[in-house]
Amino acid sequence: MDLHPYRRWFALPKRRESPPEPGLPRPAVPAGPEPAAPATIRVFSYGPDDLEERVIASPAELASWKGRRAVTWVDVDGVGDPAVVRAVAEVFDVHGLAQDDVLNPTQRPKIERYGDHLFLVSRMLFVEDEALASEQLSMFLGPGFVLTFQDGKPGDCLEDVRNRIRKGEGRLRRTGPDFLAWALLDAVVDGYFPVLDALGERLDDIEDVIIDRPTTACIPRIHQVKRDLLTLRRAAYPLRDALASLLREETPLLGAETRVFLRDCLDHDVQVLDLMETYRDIVSSLMEAYQSSIGNRMNAVMKVLTIIATVFMPLSFLAGVYGMNFHAEDSPYNMPELSWTLGYPFFWALVLAVGGSMLWWFRRQGWLGGRDRWD
Repeated sequence: MDLHPYRRWFALPKRRESPPEPGLPRPAVPAGPEPAAPATIRVFSYGPDDLEERVIASPAELASWKGRRAVTWVDVDGVGDPAVVRAVAEVFDVHGLAQDDVLNPTQRPKIERYGDHLFLVSRMLFVEDEALASEQLSMFLGPGFVLTFQDGKPGDCLEDVRNRIRKGEGRLRRTGPDFLAWALLDAVVDGYFPVLDALGERLDDIEDVIIDRPTTACIPRIHQVKRDLLTLRRAAYPLRDALASLLREETPLLGAETRVFLRDCLDHDVQVLDLMETYRDIVSSLMEAYQSSIGNRMNAVMKVLTIIATVFMPLSFLAGVYGMNFHAEDSPYNMPELSWTLGYPFFWALVLAVGGSMLWWFRRQGWLGGRDRWD
């Protein structure tokens, strides 16, 4: 089962089909791609004393919301329809290159400036098919407005920001759009910590299994954690550079108070990267521990088999000697034990004495358990 949502970057060339024979019906034309799910456009228009939230049906309605209050947040969930995305962007005079980046959901986290607005890209993490995946969050910060575009995946990490706006908690309702942009970025970064906690618990479970009784099932689990850490790194590492660039940006869109909170957000992202590097080292050590544990188990098995083979070597020699059947009647140098009354018991007594002596010697040397003695 494929546990990681890797994309197929290169497709194999399609085989050219031969034309149908004359008189036969032509094959049906395959249907085009299914239409994308309609985008959900939610508007938050608020100031210190009031809030208006509404889901609108058409981007044309946004013109009446622009500048209505101190902050206008347009949250577009679903970018499958380029016409809707471009219509929303045109209302707020968003640059065409930035619109193309919004429609391309594989952008790495970055920040760019277009005229009087900033364009920020970050990645939100979620679980898909038992593996960690990321969703692009495109954000525009301009005078009096914030635009956000998501891929349309169910659920996100921004619901806490929406609830704080609805309840009027904190400073969101009393500050400008730059503070809202920080709150959204902070929610994205804070969403990385539960992912790290879950990965840490998975590493602890794998470590317990490796120490107790390692199996081949540990290998895909270790590689899955490694791939999830790589997904997290692709989201958090470029975001650190983007936040640092945002702090260096000289723009009136960011107030002095917001810059303080952005530095805190940058610090959280650095903490995520530090923990991630620690977990990557743990993954490497777990793989080495697995190989070492498997090697120790194999050595223990080979040790037991070697002892058994070593004990039976002289016994096989004795059995081979007494199996030659050289009768004493033919020569006085032949086996006299063959004619003894106690010849057979003598053979088994000799076998037990030799085997017991060897086991006693192995035990004395510590080869049957405990610390080996090589001196």
